[in-house]
Amino acid sequence: MGMMRRADGTGRLPRVLSIVVLAILLLLVASVGHTILTITTEPSIEERAHSEAVRRAALIGDALVHGVADGAAELGQSAARNDRVDVLAVDGTDRRHSPGVRVVFRVHVTMSQPLMAGRASTEMRVCFRQVLDQERRDFSRTQVPCPDTAAPGGTPTPEPARSSTAPSPPPPMLGPSTTFPGTPAASPPAPAR
Repeated sequence: MGMMRRADGTGRLPRVLSIVVLAILLLLVASVGHTILTITTEPSIEERAHSEAVRRAALIGDALVHGVADGAAELGQSAARNDRVDVLAVDGTDRRHSPGVRVVFRVHVTMSQPLMAGRASTEMRVCFRQVLDQERRDFSRTQVPCPDTAAPGGTPTPEPARSSTAPSPPPPMLGPSTTFPGTPAASPPAPAR
């Protein structure tokens, strides 16, 4: 006599149920793992704000390079027309002749993002120097340290110490300096106490 099978087929049900439960558990573990991996590899709000400042500086620099203005004052005014941009200094006289024009501007970026317990926000100011020299075909743009800006009656925040492996600060800009209305003028150094 051989093995007898049950006619109602209940022998397969526990096996099918265990496979379905195992598949659901694997999907849940994969979903949780993907969420954790996404959260840990997502750039911070500061990194995103810095990337946005670099992107906006590239747009401003391209507009200056491909614009019709040639004189230093016109180039500075063209950069100042952008929203949340301060023109700090314009050196040089004409972009058609060497050494060209150097425009130093500061880009303000404000970002916020929702978090599990509220919102995170950041405000970042990043400064750039755009070189416009058609004679030498130099249209470079570099990030430069922003000048200290002190609150009225306050003291400026000192610049963090540089490590020995950090790059040296950029060379000083050459040529006559032009200041625009609404931008802070260079003040003489405060006397030592």
